[in-house]
Amino acid sequence: MAKIKILAEEVANRIAAGEVIERPASVVKELVENSLDAAADQITVIIEDGGKKLIQVIDNGCGMNQEDAVLSFERHATSKIRTVSDIFTISSLGFRGEALPSIASVSDLKLITRDRDSEIATQIEYSGGRLIKISPASANPGTTITVAKLFHNVPARKKFLKSTPVEYKHILNFLHYQSLLHPEVHFKFISNSQEKLNYPTVTDRQKRLLDIFGSDFLNLDLIVLKQSIGDIALSGYIGGLEQEMESVSDLHYLFINGRYIRDKIIYHSIKSAYEPFIRKLRIYQQGQTPPYILFLELTPGQVDYNVHPAKLEVRFHDPGQVHNFVKNTISNALLDYEDRKFVTLKQKISGNLEMTKPTELEKKIFTSKTDKRRFSDIRNELKNLYQPDIFRESSEENQKLAEHLQPQSREWYLKPEEEIINPWQLHQSYIFVQVADGLMIIDQHAAHERILYEKILHRIHGAPAPSQKLLFPIVLDLPPYISSLIQDQVAENLEIFHKIGFNIKTFSGNSLVIDEIPSELEDWNGGEVFIEILKNLQEEFEETEDFRDSLAKSVSCKAAIKAGKKMGRKEMLALINDLFACEVPYFCPHGRPLIIKMTMTEFEKRFKRI
Repeated sequence: MAKIKILAEEVANRIAAGEVIERPASVVKELVENSLDAAADQITVIIEDGGKKLIQVIDNGCGMNQEDAVLSFERHATSKIRTVSDIFTISSLGFRGEALPSIASVSDLKLITRDRDSEIATQIEYSGGRLIKISPASANPGTTITVAKLFHNVPARKKFLKSTPVEYKHILNFLHYQSLLHPEVHFKFISNSQEKLNYPTVTDRQKRLLDIFGSDFLNLDLIVLKQSIGDIALSGYIGGLEQEMESVSDLHYLFINGRYIRDKIIYHSIKSAYEPFIRKLRIYQQGQTPPYILFLELTPGQVDYNVHPAKLEVRFHDPGQVHNFVKNTISNALLDYEDRKFVTLKQKISGNLEMTKPTELEKKIFTSKTDKRRFSDIRNELKNLYQPDIFRESSEENQKLAEHLQPQSREWYLKPEEEIINPWQLHQSYIFVQVADGLMIIDQHAAHERILYEKILHRIHGAPAPSQKLLFPIVLDLPPYISSLIQDQVAENLEIFHKIGFNIKTFSGNSLVIDEIPSELEDWNGGEVFIEILKNLQEEFEETEDFRDSLAKSVSCKAAIKAGKKMGRKEMLALINDLFACEVPYFCPHGRPLIIKMTMTEFEKRFKRI
């Protein structure tokens, strides 16, 4: 008896669905891309329970007649390609003809469609891959597809779905990508009967950027890119070097020929372009990439999309050419940017421009452009390494007490605690402490983050935290790209926010009113820190799905002292004491080590003594 058998169509469809349909956002992606291919300029997405209960996509595209509607549920039935050569010159978003049959095999699906030449619409219903009925219907030209009970017949797949907020976020992110790509399309998104975004048709992409990221987006330190050579072109925005721009640090958007793509080659080219500037100016923390929104255009024959089930990855015909083009374009833009800043600084110094306080970037550029260095510059650099006050005079009270001690103990007792431990900073980021058998190195930001994290958790489950009253209550307008997800969570958990020190009152629309903040928040920055906390919160919540823990991590990250902050010895000592009073003093809240110990044996090995 033959061991190899042809799979039943139902089984094959479910296997295909597992590759194409990973989560509710995958369904939204396939259906919205079909709407765009159908030349729709109005697309509405409606979901319930993060898309797990219901997904509906309504468009005003070209629609289908009954014959095409029936064929669209056959595997590999597509209007996008005809021959093998078409695969290498694809200009449409969909082309494999797998989306509808794959979705229909793992859900209850209803399609209503009508083309402009038909007087009657066609309605087709599937349940778990089985055709239920085909019937006439009444509808406007276009297509409406309703997907209910996703994965109800594939429990193994359903079990791996995340929480409703997480699945919602994936859908929201996808719609933001498409909204950026297609400003000519009116996108509307409704979740659990609440309108979450509504982006009317606009004439250019810049207006759509303002819709998505808020009116302050174009006031940020951004560099506009626009470069083309032959049949390859790059446009968009990259982060400048003037400010760290934490508020948009997670904006890493790459679009290739109208698709959102994750590509290692392009990512490497961006990092390579920034690397010399990061090393020279130290604007960004190492390991982080400045924000970018890039649109890369190539002729269809230069890129292959058929390498990933969800078309999120591509293969370039000439990856070296693409890498060099992107890297050189960004490098040249950064050089021009730096030169412009240097010219501005020279004009200030010469009196041709109104003299204002130099920015941090101007200070760094001026230093890096100056060949001659004065002794005072070197002395200022070295003074942080030199500690002339290692031994201090003891207080009068300590001297009196010490008189009753044995001579061996007296010398030790007369020293203050900070001199006994004698901590010192490296690059104002790491605390070094000599211990009995070597050296202990502490990451000051991670250590403070751990301390605050445990404090906040105790406050959430116990007495409220001490807070500081703001002189004037502040009204925060939450950016559109986070407000629709976070607003409900804030409203539902006001008591928890109050316990950690925030007094928040909900306001109209996407606005919040805050009149008290935790006492630990030193750098409030006009409320921008709270927006950063909310952004961190949605990222943390995706990982843990525990609101209290996510909030504690988010607030502690933003309230903790930063790398680059100079600390006095007493401050360092207090930090060390608080750290070792923690329940888990060796790891930050995210599980990264915050203490490194090097023994004398390790030092002796490095110096070839043993």
